[in-house]
Amino acid sequence: MLENILKPDWLERTPRYAFLIGIVYSIIAILAAYWVFPKSQGIASIAFLSLLLVPSLAKIIAIEEIQDTKSRKFSIRKIFQDHNDVLQVYLMLFLGIFLTYALFSLQFPNLLIQGIFSNQLKIIGINVGQAVGGLNFWSILTNNLKIFIIFLVLSLVFGAGSILFLAWNASVWGVVFGYMATHYVNAFDTFFGTFLKVTPHMLLEAGAYFFAIVAGGIMSQAVLRESIGSKKFNYVMKDGFVFLTVGAILLFLGAFVEVYIYVLF
Repeated sequence: MLENILKPDWLERTPRYAFLIGIVYSIIAILAAYWVFPKSQGIASIAFLSLLLVPSLAKIIAIEEIQDTKSRKFSIRKIFQDHNDVLQVYLMLFLGIFLTYALFSLQFPNLLIQGIFSNQLKIIGINVGQAVGGLNFWSILTNNLKIFIIFLVLSLVFGAGSILFLAWNASVWGVVFGYMATHYVNAFDTFFGTFLKVTPHMLLEAGAYFFAIVAGGIMSQAVLRESIGSKKFNYVMKDGFVFLTVGAILLFLGAFVEVYIYVLF
């Protein structure tokens, strides 16, 4: 029912509303997981959230691939113009999911204590009551590169199904932020102060993953819809490789900012 409300063409025209959709769908997913799988809420909520988002995002990816097959001269500027809307959709969804999980962690800290979101914390090596370790550029870059490749492979194989991993990543950021803020007297002020400092490298990393998702999604659609070696197929592949290159650059910049610039503030 919800996928009929969330029309892909409407979402492409007004991608900023994806932020509200990310919040609403995340709340629905968390509550559904709490009622159905109370002992595995962290993982189950991501599964429910992905089920809600996949139908509409799959149609958006298909629309992007069709746009790519239109005859045109190769232009990096044109590539970004053609895909600007879907990148905004993923960004707004990421921020909506992130904010919802962060606020749930802040408002209901007992969920962290009970271990409901413990899987999100363990992803970056945190156990409840344990502090975060130090930062190492190459280890962070290597880890983020692995995630980047996973996003690409999932998008190639499952198309919009990669939203499962994106939603998981956004929830990890949100829960970790909430967890760290609960250690201070004024948790909300601490959260928003930390958010302002961390946003640059978080968005760089997330942006890299968005590029991997879009690249893998449109390339998989091209393999399914177009004749390999045709002009339309080559158009899509060129766009995909440009997106992968930009994503790799963002990944490097994100790790650099996290290690060498974030610590200055």
